[in-house]
Amino acid sequence: MAAARTSPSRTTRTRSPRARPPRGKSSRDILAKFLPETLRYFLLSMHYRSPLDFSFDALEEAEKGVRRIYTALAQAREATAGTKWSKSPLPQELLDELSGYEQGFEAALEDDLNTAGALGHLFGMVRLAGRILEDKTLRKAEAGRDALSRVLAAVDKWSGVLGVFGREPAELLSELKTCRAARKGIDAVAVEALLTKRLEARAAKDFAASDAIRGELAALQVEVKDTPAGQAWDVL
Repeated sequence: MAAARTSPSRTTRTRSPRARPPRGKSSRDILAKFLPETLRYFLLSMHYRSPLDFSFDALEEAEKGVRRIYTALAQAREATAGTKWSKSPLPQELLDELSGYEQGFEAALEDDLNTAGALGHLFGMVRLAGRILEDKTLRKAEAGRDALSRVLAAVDKWSGVLGVFGREPAELLSELKTCRAARKGIDAVAVEALLTKRLEARAAKDFAASDAIRGELAALQVEVKDTPAGQAWDVL
C-alpha cells in the first residue's frame, strides 16, 4: 500500500532547490554579499524541478522581496499594537480574498511542493495587509486589526514551513541595510556623521544646510526619513 501523503504544513521545513553558484563564485562569496535568508528566498521562488537562472541581479531582486515582506510585517505589528478601535466592518470581499490566500498557500505546497506558487499567495496576503494599513478607517477598526493579526499568524506559521520570514523584522531589516550598504561601499560611520550635522542644522533652523546635507547623502545613495522617533536612513 502506498504511503499516505502528508501536508507540508504539518511536516518539517521544505528543502530549497539546489543550485550551483555562478562560475568562479563560491557559496562563501555569495553569503559575503547577501544574507542567507535572501539566498533561501531566491531558491524557494522557483519550483525545485525548474532550472535556476542564478545571477547577482536575480539575488538583488530577491533581496527586494525579502525587504518588502519584513517591512510589511513590521508595519502590521505596529498597527495591531494599538488600544483604541472602531467598529467599522471589513468589506466581505477583503475577507474572502484573505481566505483565498490562506487556502491557496496550502494548496500550492500540496501541488508537488510548489514553493513559488506558495510565495505568490504570501505576497498577495501582504499586499492585502498593505491596503488595510493605507486605509485610515480600516487601520483603526477592530476588523482591520483582526485581519492584520490573521496575516501575521499565517506568515508566522508558514515561516516554519519555508524557513523564511521568521526573524524579528527590525533585526532582519537592520542586517539587510548593513549588507546592502557594504555592497555599495557606503561608510555607515560617515553617514551617521552627516546625519548628526543635519540634525544640528535643523535645530538651528538652517534648513538650507539641512537640505544640502540631504543632497550629500543622496549622492552616497542614502535615503533619509524624518520619523517621530528621529532620523532614519536606508540605502537607495
